Amino acid sequence: MSTWVTEEGAINGFHNHSVWGTNPATFLDFTSGHAAFSAPALGALAKMLSVNPDPRAVALWKRMMHFQSHALQDDGSYRHVGFQVGESATIGLIHNATGSLGLLMGLRYGRSLLDDSEVDQILKTVLGNLEAMKTFGSGRPSEEGTCNQEYARVWVKLLYTELTGDPLYKEEIPEDLDTLISLHHHAGVPDPDSSGAFRTAADRTRGGILEPAEYYGLMIAPLVTAAQTYGLPGLLEEARRLALHIARSAWIDPEGMVRFHRYWYVSGDKVLKTDSPMLIAGMGLTLHGISELVRVAPDAELQSFIDQCLATYAHYQTPAGYFASATGWHNEADVAPSTAWHSHDLLFLAFHLGEDDPGIWDEVFAPFERQSVLTTDRAYWSEQGVHWCIKSPLTAGDLNIFGRKDQSTFTREFFAWTDKPPLPAELRYDEALTLFASNDGIYCTSGDDTKADITTLGQLPYRGCI
Repeated sequence: MSTWVTEEGAINGFHNHSVWGTNPATFLDFTSGHAAFSAPALGALAKMLSVNPDPRAVALWKRMMHFQSHALQDDGSYRHVGFQVGESATIGLIHNATGSLGLLMGLRYGRSLLDDSEVDQILKTVLGNLEAMKTFGSGRPSEEGTCNQEYARVWVKLLYTELTGDPLYKEEIPEDLDTLISLHHHAGVPDPDSSGAFRTAADRTRGGILEPAEYYGLMIAPLVTAAQTYGLPGLLEEARRLALHIARSAWIDPEGMVRFHRYWYVSGDKVLKTDSPMLIAGMGLTLHGISELVRVAPDAELQSFIDQCLATYAHYQTPAGYFASATGWHNEADVAPSTAWHSHDLLFLAFHLGEDDPGIWDEVFAPFERQSVLTTDRAYWSEQGVHWCIKSPLTAGDLNIFGRKDQSTFTREFFAWTDKPPLPAELRYDEALTLFASNDGIYCTSGDDTKADITTLGQLPYRGCI
């Protein structure tokens, strides 16, 4: 994560939405700059610093906080809210809400590291953003809203109220939660003890999907917080039902690891489940919400699920630190790491560091010299230093995408026989390996694999250089 943060504090990244299977290249946008959806990293770093203070990490975190709190459009909404569509989108409730969530969680755990003027600026930014987001439902949940996005906004109101004592949203927060439960919660999936949540209210009558698993943290966390703040145990029970929906909908993948389900489709009495394709990196906000629930109301089943998901992270982590993005897409969505989804994971993991570990920041800031490759039989990700690329194994596709971690746009290299300009010199990544997928495994046909850590995703093993 830290290798993608710019001197200005932007969190650059290849914005792979591994739930929907798209990225900026899909929409001919080619943005790899900051995404407000990455802001939960601000809370993660602040939590880590509260346990293991380090001047290098404080400087990094303060740059990130400053960038997010000043990256504003004229109306007070955040810039860089397009995520998988890049800068093609300039408005959206969910990415504005996560921008504020990151800032507020950063304040919750790192307020003492900031000057009063910095704190005031951040709170002013969040309040202005909530005002700007009144373009969605006049600031309150409605039948036209999207479940996870409306919950995210309520979570922002809760954190803002907690940190400031400002009564502005105090009365409407429990009303908003009651509205969201009434509009979206659906009991009985996958069993009588569980509840999913329709993505839109209209889906309840016309048939539609329950929210994908990675969004439930945006619901569970504010329900848990509000249950404690307002003394409403019914909200805690709703949070538990949502958590059981996730835990009991999980599946075991071919590697033997516990995985998030994709979503359920419900239409009348017809209930259908889809497990794959589904993300691996990006489970973090939901796991954070479930962890908050278990902290308040211990539950052996949910704790076991959390532990199993921690094992899934470990199984799919590369030597360079990033996780496999997904399985089942059989394209770049499986392998290209998204800093946004990883920021959600980092928030969850920051609460599981255990005892004081002063050496952690030395590991974070130590340069990683080796080339890292994550490959399937249809696509592979390579990175070394500031350079990264996404390619297809020979003849297995035409992915030829190149970028740099310190630049906000990327490009693709075209075939030599086209009239397109050559790849810019600063994006050349000559050390990138060339891979070939055969019936019995994946081989390197050019490049030095002794200086690379090659991780395979799928059934084909890596066989070495030819």
